[in-house]
Amino acid sequence: MKYEVLKDITENRPQFIPGTPEELDAVSAAPDNHIILFENELLRVIKVIVRPGEMENLHTHKYPCIFQINNLVKTEYHDQNGNIIPRTGTGYSGMMIYVEPEGIHQVKNIDKECMEGIRFEIKDININTL
Repeated sequence: MKYEVLKDITENRPQFIPGTPEELDAVSAAPDNHIILFENELLRVIKVIVRPGEMENLHTHKYPCIFQINNLVKTEYHDQNGNIIPRTGTGYSGMMIYVEPEGIHQVKNIDKECMEGIRFEIKDININTL
């Protein structure tokens, strides 16, 4: 089965560039927002939290993932230059989406509630063969 990227949610996000420094990986660059729950050679599971009014540090996600958004709130998605990348679709708390590796970005929570989710990052697998 092939997975579809939900373009209405992830459209226009910066693409990951191989060779990007490891220190920009989300867990290293934005550790207050990305907490490893599980990791082995195939999978990394990260809890993502962005508190009300908080802006994450610039970071990347080098692996494709299934992202379960447990509490979807109003956010701004910024590229590395600070430009806001508009979200063109709608989502809902509890939704799961497939997300390609992401280039340098940061998310700002502009809501009064905490944004929470779980990223199931697929490390050593060719996603095109699924």
